[in-house]
Amino acid sequence: MRACGCNGMRTLTAATIAAALVAPVSATDGSAIALGRRIYHEGRTLRGEPLRALLGPASAPLSGSVVACGNCHGADGRGRPEGGVLPPDITWDELTKPYGHRHPGGRAHGPFDERSFARALTEGLDPAGGRIDAAMPRYALAASEVAALTAYLKVLARERDPGVSDATLRLGTVLPDDGPAGEIGRAIRAMLRAYVGDLNERGGVHGRRLELVVAADLEQAAERFAANPVFALVSPYAVGSEERLMQFADARRLGLIGPFTLAATPEASLQTYFLLPGEADLARVLLAFAAGNAALSSQRWAAFVPDPDGPTAQALRDECARQQCAGIEALRADAALDPGAVARLMHLGVRGVLFAGTEREFAALVAAADRMGWHPSIFTPNAGLARAMTAAPSAFAGKLFGAYPMRADAPQTSAAARSYEKLRRERALGDRHAAAQRFAYAAMAIVEEGLRRAGRDVSRERFARAVEGLHRFDAGPLPPISYGPGRRVGALGGYVVAIEPQGGFKAVSDWIAIERR
Repeated sequence: MRACGCNGMRTLTAATIAAALVAPVSATDGSAIALGRRIYHEGRTLRGEPLRALLGPASAPLSGSVVACGNCHGADGRGRPEGGVLPPDITWDELTKPYGHRHPGGRAHGPFDERSFARALTEGLDPAGGRIDAAMPRYALAASEVAALTAYLKVLARERDPGVSDATLRLGTVLPDDGPAGEIGRAIRAMLRAYVGDLNERGGVHGRRLELVVAADLEQAAERFAANPVFALVSPYAVGSEERLMQFADARRLGLIGPFTLAATPEASLQTYFLLPGEADLARVLLAFAAGNAALSSQRWAAFVPDPDGPTAQALRDECARQQCAGIEALRADAALDPGAVARLMHLGVRGVLFAGTEREFAALVAAADRMGWHPSIFTPNAGLARAMTAAPSAFAGKLFGAYPMRADAPQTSAAARSYEKLRRERALGDRHAAAQRFAYAAMAIVEEGLRRAGRDVSRERFARAVEGLHRFDAGPLPPISYGPGRRVGALGGYVVAIEPQGGFKAVSDWIAIERR
């Protein structure tokens, strides 16, 4: 049991423990339960200081959130595997079951009571005086803190996460309703409401109806979610504020399912589940495509990126090594404005350029290269450069490529894809902003599946484990979705499209999956 600690290590004596139990705190005392909840989930004491504890025969010190009970025993107290150890269920009904406990290895003892539980916390001994598993730290809590934690464990099994009741489960989203992004926000909102309405007509999930709370921005979300707590966020659209959105969700321990963005990054919160890859992974798709093309596979590469030491540059180096290309040099994107830098790449024999800069920088690059008679193949993971590419000099015909995480013309034959089209048609959602509608539908499909797998006794932790366990899940109008430990991009790969100067677009690849890094 990895739980609480104290402000400075001290040993609770038998007299101190007895004092805690002579005047026990009632399990109905709201303030005591609130303190116990804080100790259990946050690893902080009455004074708000990080807990401290000692671990193992060497009495190694631990502190802060590392020793919060929920880190090992889970938000619901029922235990979860960690490092080869399966912490026990510590809900009060389980601890006090009258026939006691028998553990792997043969250790056995009778039921816990308040006194023996306090002894287990502070001395690491079970009710029979046996030594508890070495993975369980020893703690020194104030008497009131021992009583508060005990009080909380007595209600933990009946406590539900925010947004969940017997009859309903409430989801939240953040969508702009005016300004340039308002039309897209309204398209996402219409799809979410259509999906929720259809799902509720089919009986909801495990007997619960879903409700949707919509906020126009993060400030409004803070107010509305405080008044109407939500279980998770689904398909929010916070254009230009993706990092703030993730911080908002993290602070409230909200799972963030399918945000409408192509800014997925490897550094994202583990509570955020992206649907499609961002720029760094699309750059890897382009190198993988080139490696499979005999005319491109052995060429020397250069990359124009916002930060030569950033995630896109590092992803390119890793993929170049994996694909055994001839090497890649990363430059700042604004180096494309310098004709000297362009000339240097020509003289080095660079034949492939990965470009992740702006339209202005791209136009300067191709203009300078054309004047020098240098026409390398140019690849971009930035969908926003499509217009600039069609304006490139005609000598770049057949040499311009882009990577996209989804294609409107990709065949949609799965049952879930047909359900998406049926819902869109029956609810008269129209064809505008199809990409936003696809995101919203897929995000809701993932939420529904996660809730079904988590079961009637749903919690945020169980839901997260269920979503993390999805493998090649059919979410409808997107490629199959897979998550896993450390993987938070569902459809990891993309399509490559040839872009013709003064022309159009032509698909030149099927879906290219890339390996998880």
